[in-house]
Amino acid sequence: MNSIFEVEDVTVGYGKKMILEDFNMTIPEGTITSIVGPNGCGKTTLLHTLARVLRPKYGAVFIDGRDILSLDTKDVAKRLSLLPQSPSAPAGLNVHSLVSYGRHPHKSAFEGLDQQDAENIDWAMEVTGIRDLADRTLDELSGGQAQRVWLAMALAQDTGIILLDEPTTYLDMKFQMEILNLLKDLNASAEKTILMVLHDVNHASRFSDGIIAVKAGEIISTGRPEEVMSGSILSEVFDITPVMGRCPFTDRPIITSYRLRG
Repeated sequence: MNSIFEVEDVTVGYGKKMILEDFNMTIPEGTITSIVGPNGCGKTTLLHTLARVLRPKYGAVFIDGRDILSLDTKDVAKRLSLLPQSPSAPAGLNVHSLVSYGRHPHKSAFEGLDQQDAENIDWAMEVTGIRDLADRTLDELSGGQAQRVWLAMALAQDTGIILLDEPTTYLDMKFQMEILNLLKDLNASAEKTILMVLHDVNHASRFSDGIIAVKAGEIISTGRPEEVMSGSILSEVFDITPVMGRCPFTDRPIITSYRLRG
């Protein structure tokens, strides 16, 4: 299987504080990969480095075999879309206008939206279930509704790679399943490569082809859910003593309960 991302000896951080040091990783094309780990371990930093929001101090990130820093910004935006954890939008912007922003990488300066853009926007709003919100402003929506609008904007961008930082934030249990099932469907039907940060390791196990478990800026384990979701690995990553079971829907490993280690 081809690698869509290759991270080679990357050191990156904020100011003088390095979050990831000599970090190496590959992401297979056409898969769903979840990054899990405790707060502050470097998950978001890694995602932002892959999206070229952060520039490595050392090392390189390759996308389709090319150094991402060598690519034009618009070219990067045509290849990958990023849904950050806490996105923001101009006050008063309605939902349809926000989703249409996803088409900007495909347009030249002062070029208006065409039929293809309209179809992409309509599809993104349809699959995320927000068509009836088109004329409402973002500040009129619930947290869950707003999260689906942001996801629609990322989908309207129509990229082969989608990066998501906690896509189920603010969503209740029903909508969490709807979003994760949607991502699974997009991976299968539209061949999207999906890389997401998740706090819920059971969701990661259920919906991912691969899991990367990170702690203190280092990969503790990477592989299939059956390989990473072990009691010993989860204990090391999260400082817990987990009770392991099997998901009745997928037969993949899950945590049924846990206590603090020690």
